[in-house]
Amino acid sequence: MMGTFCLAQNKTGDIKWIDSNLGGFQIKIEPHTRGMMTSNLAMQFNGVFQMLRQNVDWMIPSKVSVEVYQDKKSFLMHNRDIAEDWSGALFDPERNIIVMYDEPKRPKQMMKKFAHELTHLFVENTFNPPNSKAPRKEPPVWLNEGVAVNMEDLAQTPKGGVWNRDLIVINIFSGGEHEVLKARKQTGGLTHKEKEGLRKFAVSDKIVFFQNFADFVEPDSYDKALAAGKVDDWYLQAYAMVRFLFRPDNSTTPSKRMQFKQLMETLAKYSPKKDKSGRPVLSADGKKIMVRPSIEEALKIAYKYQNILAFEEDFWHWLTVYQTIGRKKIKNDLKGK
Repeated sequence: MMGTFCLAQNKTGDIKWIDSNLGGFQIKIEPHTRGMMTSNLAMQFNGVFQMLRQNVDWMIPSKVSVEVYQDKKSFLMHNRDIAEDWSGALFDPERNIIVMYDEPKRPKQMMKKFAHELTHLFVENTFNPPNSKAPRKEPPVWLNEGVAVNMEDLAQTPKGGVWNRDLIVINIFSGGEHEVLKARKQTGGLTHKEKEGLRKFAVSDKIVFFQNFADFVEPDSYDKALAAGKVDDWYLQAYAMVRFLFRPDNSTTPSKRMQFKQLMETLAKYSPKKDKSGRPVLSADGKKIMVRPSIEEALKIAYKYQNILAFEEDFWHWLTVYQTIGRKKIKNDLKGK
């Protein structure tokens, strides 16, 4: 379906938007005062939207609104209350809209950012439906960002892009293994045979240590990673954990869509907090205190894991197999060149 275009004055009165309506999209594009804008922008957005529909159709809202500013300067000037200098795109929960700027020389990067922020909009609508009068529910940070980077990756290629490759080639260890390796180093390090085994398996020298899952799912895990300068590692772990829960096979469609849907919906359902006798706990103003299930409870309902440790053990078994297959393919591809 082709988009329809017309000029419309925005509410601030200082931009004459180009309105583009395509399917479930309402897109406003600020015309460039110099240079060319990215061609077929609405069609590219729609391509990302259709990819998301194939993967998380149960999260799709009825309508998506997008504002695209002509450049970063205009984007920051008109969104100074919500945008940081480093922002490339953002989801504005107050208006339920994606806000970004045009990058004609980096269209692929634009679509990655769009997929990332659009996913955040979908997650937000899952936890906080539009026009709901209920208090806002905060999606778990690791789950919210993990879904976003997975969809960002699928916006590059159907089987995944940079995040998927990093998951395969980077040498990833658990927090427990980190302590073991430190202890081994103090007592003489790895044996020659162990070093040879690692070299044979590895295709990269980079090493990342994942946090214990019980610590990672805590609300402050991102802030701790930020303070430690480990944000990239944190995002890789969020990607990996959601990837395992949602699409463990390297296929174009999620093999655990229904379990993941149930996980999200379970975490979005709040119920009254109860005391030991089973009576609702009330706040100081006499209202019921609402709480959501813990991550462990949600994992048990959706995936039948008895606790988060069982989830973590299953994940490491999967990752070892996934990396072995992926690295073998990389090495065979290199031999063929």
